[in-house]
Amino acid sequence: MSELAQALEPEFESNPAQLLRSLGAGIGLFAGKWTPGILWYLDQRPRRFGEIASLLPGITPKVLTYQLKDLLGAGLICRTSFVPRQSHYALTEAGRSAMPLVRSIFEWGMWRLREQARG
Repeated sequence: MSELAQALEPEFESNPAQLLRSLGAGIGLFAGKWTPGILWYLDQRPRRFGEIASLLPGITPKVLTYQLKDLLGAGLICRTSFVPRQSHYALTEAGRSAMPLVRSIFEWGMWRLREQARG
């Protein structure tokens, strides 16, 4: 358990609603099926819409647009336009701060897949 979690544990025990709000605020950002993948690829460098779409096989343009709007609204990414119809997306400071969590989810997912493969 982290030092912050240890420090807040007594508060959460006396106020479980605050615990649920905190968990919801964090987990809610990753509710979209494609969100972790989008963040993963934007962590490498800024990318244009079409490039993001090509990195996520199976995502439709409509769904990608929706996911990018959600991430923009959450402040995790920003959009920069250069000339008409040319823009790219990049992580904000808040988005970069979420990357340790995204990497942890990736590592746990890989571990889980290996465990399932073993039977």
